[in-house]
Amino acid sequence: MRDAIKRYLDTAQSLTDIPRERAERVAKRLASSGVIDPGQIRGVAADLVERSRENRRRVTELVTTEIRRQVSRLGLASKDDVERLRQRVQALEVSVRARRKASSVKTPARMTAVKKAAPVKKKASRGAKKKPARRA
Repeated sequence: MRDAIKRYLDTAQSLTDIPRERAERVAKRLASSGVIDPGQIRGVAADLVERSRENRRRVTELVTTEIRRQVSRLGLASKDDVERLRQRVQALEVSVRARRKASSVKTPARMTAVKKAAPVKKKASRGAKKKPARRA
């Protein structure tokens, strides 16, 4: 008889919390079928609710652990990792702004003229002579 109760309880449990009313209906069915005494209805209902909560907690813990393991395997950043990087980038941005401001105060921008290079003259080669122009 205990095995039948255990099997029934295990079958009745689900991943979500079983509301007390539903647990009491299950316990009443067990009592009406003669599996438990009518005096045990409240105890069985409370046990159903508690087992349901415990199972939900265990499944949630199992899923959370597995998700963390898989995320770690994939090399994905966690929420904490992203937050640390965001803060670091923000600090670097503040530092860059401060340096830019400090450098613009210390040395004002100068206007410098760009010198143009003098044109390079080509020298005529010594071996070649010009031919005199023909007259018509």
